[in-house]
Amino acid sequence: MFRAVVNSEGPFTMTDSAAGRRRKLPEKEQLSRDAWLDAAQAAIVEGGFDNVRVLMLAKKLGVTRGSFYWHFKDHQDLITSFLERWRERRLRELSNWRPQGGDVEAELHRILGMLLSETGRHLRRMRVELAVRDLARRDAFAAEVVAEVDRARIAQNQQTLEQIADDPSGARDLSLLLYVATVGAQLVMTGPAADESTAARIEKLIANLVLEWHKRGGGELLPADSPTKQNRPS
Repeated sequence: MFRAVVNSEGPFTMTDSAAGRRRKLPEKEQLSRDAWLDAAQAAIVEGGFDNVRVLMLAKKLGVTRGSFYWHFKDHQDLITSFLERWRERRLRELSNWRPQGGDVEAELHRILGMLLSETGRHLRRMRVELAVRDLARRDAFAAEVVAEVDRARIAQNQQTLEQIADDPSGARDLSLLLYVATVGAQLVMTGPAADESTAARIEKLIANLVLEWHKRGGGELLPADSPTKQNRPS
């Protein structure tokens, strides 16, 4: 039963007769779509995509599966939504990779530092990326998402390298090599031997390679008469 209450700031309002008692909001209003995606990410960090199970997530979140079905059609919709969010975030962060007009070496270490340094802080993120790449081996949409992110990152690396070299002709090859090295570094740094010194050494090795290329003015990485070079599609 409701009773009228005079509001000093306006007309009448209606309150529940059980004053002071707050009604519990439905689960669909308590838990957001991102909360489910965050829970899925935590499960992926622990055990990959095979560890993402709706009932288990619901128990960890303290809700019923009804909340899940308010946001997602089914388990596959959850996985697809997670991949879409992962792609969006990875593409958006590329703006941080762009040169900021400083010293070439400092700029290079800044970019590599974002990719490789502070291993502990980025360990969860690295595990997620490796899980996405593993899923891409058997899932067509995941493969499409990974390919799009890879192309964008390599293109950004290439653009950065072209800006620091007199002869940018080898920038494409070097950007590809740089990217393969950083992806491989993720494998090393998510293993049992990962530590800050490993991350720092990998960063230094990659930086030295790029800086040597920069010091000689850029140019091709492979000789013009190299069989690999001759057979590479233009």
